Amino acid sequence: MFDRKKYEGKRALRRWPKWLPAAAAVALIATLAVGGTLAWLSAYTQPVKNTFVMGTVPPQVTESFNQKVKEDVKVTNHGNIPAYIRVALVCTWQDDSRNVVGEPASLDDLIIDWGTEGGSETAEAPGNGWIKIGDYYYYTQPVAAGDTTFNLIDSARVKDDAATNGYHMNLQVIADSIQANPTSVVQSQWGVMVDENGAITGSTNN
Repeated sequence: MFDRKKYEGKRALRRWPKWLPAAAAVALIATLAVGGTLAWLSAYTQPVKNTFVMGTVPPQVTESFNQKVKEDVKVTNHGNIPAYIRVALVCTWQDDSRNVVGEPASLDDLIIDWGTEGGSETAEAPGNGWIKIGDYYYYTQPVAAGDTTFNLIDSARVKDDAATNGYHMNLQVIADSIQANPTSVVQSQWGVMVDENGAITGSTNN
């Protein structure tokens, strides 16, 4: 005979204790909290990536010119790192079609006002932070990214007795630059000496 009271007693034994649902809820919350923490840490502890940007030091000559006088000749470092800058001055006689003609030209055919501060108003000692070494004019100090040198030439014009046969003087200012750090680079590549203050002082060939 089926004993209902005996069956209900066994069924009662299978009921969850009253504290179990609460404990399970706490455990679930704890699990979610840990999961959230792990997700957060995962999002903000990625491997560090070192991105190196290639240094560039493109120089640009700036000057003003009115067909008779070239003025305010200087060079700007348009790169993203400091650079040493040097300049070559190349003179040629040209006809109206810009063909090179006649005898070789030289700076002696020009009247040049150099950037004279600290110099002697001559091609050999132009001053204004520039020195002549061999065939180049060197700006002695590194030029920061975006900065401009002082004038190498304040003004230049052809001597009255230099122009012949209607030829025109073409004074080209050709700039060259090289990274400033480490200084061993400019020393080895350009063959110049650099002092403890980072200033170019002369040639290593002297």
